[in-house]
Amino acid sequence: MTSLQDSELVASDSMETSLLKGVGKSSKGYGKVLLGVGLGVAIALIGSRFLASDSGPVEPSTPAEATSSVSAQTVTVAPVQVGQVAEQLTVTGTVNPADLLAVTPQLSGLQIQQVLVNEGDRVAAGQPLVILDDTNLRTDIQRAQAQLEVAQAQLQQQQANLAQARAQFAEAETNRQRYQSLAAQGAVSSEEADRRATQAVTARAAVGVAQANVTSAEANIRSQQSEISRLQTELTRTTVVAPLAGIVAERPASVGDVSSTATEVVSLIQGNQLELFAEVPQAQLTQVSVGAPVRVTSSTDPNIRVEGTVQEIQPLVDPQTRTAQVVIRLPESERLRSGMFLTAAIQSGQRSGLTIPAEALLPQPDGSVRVYLLGPDQTAVARTVEIGARVPGTGEEGDRVEILQGLDSGEQVIVAGASYVQDGDTVTVAE
Repeated sequence: MTSLQDSELVASDSMETSLLKGVGKSSKGYGKVLLGVGLGVAIALIGSRFLASDSGPVEPSTPAEATSSVSAQTVTVAPVQVGQVAEQLTVTGTVNPADLLAVTPQLSGLQIQQVLVNEGDRVAAGQPLVILDDTNLRTDIQRAQAQLEVAQAQLQQQQANLAQARAQFAEAETNRQRYQSLAAQGAVSSEEADRRATQAVTARAAVGVAQANVTSAEANIRSQQSEISRLQTELTRTTVVAPLAGIVAERPASVGDVSSTATEVVSLIQGNQLELFAEVPQAQLTQVSVGAPVRVTSSTDPNIRVEGTVQEIQPLVDPQTRTAQVVIRLPESERLRSGMFLTAAIQSGQRSGLTIPAEALLPQPDGSVRVYLLGPDQTAVARTVEIGARVPGTGEEGDRVEILQGLDSGEQVIVAGASYVQDGDTVTVAE
């Protein structure tokens, strides 16, 4: 028995004793009632005591421990490699057309009816650029065609006259010969024979006149046909077309202007060819060579990334700025426009250096650059690095970046998934 059970027994005995004493003092009727109540309470106390002793000790309940498991981030890694890094000279410059062609109309005095292109548009050779008003030309063509019809009718009339003159001449010549024979026989007078001869001569002259009239009518027809051909040629010139493929650099023409063969309506960049005129300091000119590859980018448009080549190093140095212009030939690109301000990284040599994929770099708000290494226990380890030149990728391989400080050759950097991990996170390397 425990001390709690002993205490309960003592309390039960005391209650039984006090109840029995009370029964003795009360009347006979009340005594029986009190005796029954007392026995019931005693039985209840004794029962609870035995029930408590039979049941085992109740252990205090404890809250279940909360368990959570965090899935490891899946990443890819790449080794820090030693590779060739291009030494670069970074300069800036302005895009200019390699060759600017001024397009002028071939007709003067006609009003511009339509302008079909805008600055920056790419055009093909023969593409319409400007439409001139051709109303007067069409009227002139109709007039010339009517005059041609008149000339053709005149020719027919002159040809008929020629035929008649030839017939009259033939008749006069026959009469001349006949009367000459009769005069020789004495059948007619010599005066009559002479008159017939004169008529033959006159008829011959009339044939010549008729022939000249036919020739003149034919010349008139040719003249009218030439005029119509000229007007039709001018009619085709009312559409000003691009003489070659290019980019519209300027479009000074406007609807309503009067055309002039001395005034350009559009200027084209021939062959869509653009060049970057970069300013290179005098002290760094020795680092630049013709044919050197150049990577051209824009600080305002990250989509502009093209490869050019140094085409020319101009011989003059500006005495004020002490710089010389280097002409960089640019490839065709829909994003490039004349007048753009771009940055050019001219390759001036090569050196060995540590490189990692550019995708592994994580720029920080304070201007530093961070990468995550793969630790020996499959955890991400943050490392701040100093970067150098960018190495352009080839084929499917992306760009790489030179690491000047912060990494060692052979270390594994996290590439894909680097932006989703924190220092100390457990990672899973993808196969």
